[in-house]
Amino acid sequence: MRFARFVLVAQALFMLAFSLAYWLRPYEMANLNGMLLMESASISHMRVYYGGLQLGLALFLLWALRAPERMRGALVMLVCMMSALVLGRLLSLLLDGGELGGFDLAALVYRLLAVLLAALAYWLLREPEEPEPVPIPPPTRRLEDTPPQPFRLGEGPRPFEADGDSADPARDAAERRGDVQP
Repeated sequence: MRFARFVLVAQALFMLAFSLAYWLRPYEMANLNGMLLMESASISHMRVYYGGLQLGLALFLLWALRAPERMRGALVMLVCMMSALVLGRLLSLLLDGGELGGFDLAALVYRLLAVLLAALAYWLLREPEEPEPVPIPPPTRRLEDTPPQPFRLGEGPRPFEADGDSADPARDAAERRGDVQP
């Protein structure tokens, strides 16, 4: 669980940093990607899409840290998203015939590393298999051979009996002589 938390926190911090960079320095971040921002709409697009998207993802990762079941979903999201970005970069190189510049190469390595770490964290966070439950035999009732008899007045223990003696010493003496049945 600690490793998964580390991966999610690290990714959230990287995304927050990139979000701030795209918000505060859109020209410089665009130049690193080989783009020129010529219109105010393109600057706004850079801030909103690149900065806002990364901020939203970072907030989602931080929210997912609050519960283990959310962490699993966040790790799956990271693996899918970063894998798609790696695949998109590689397909772009294949289709466009470009080369990997310094920033593009660093971004590709970062995303590959993020995919591997998130996949490893997900694998380590998997739920352990629960052991097969041991069947508990049903409770058995021991039935008596004779059905219950109705209660009759005068039957059962007498009040204040202790060690076979009643509260009436004369009756106890009579019972010992056999004059009265217990």
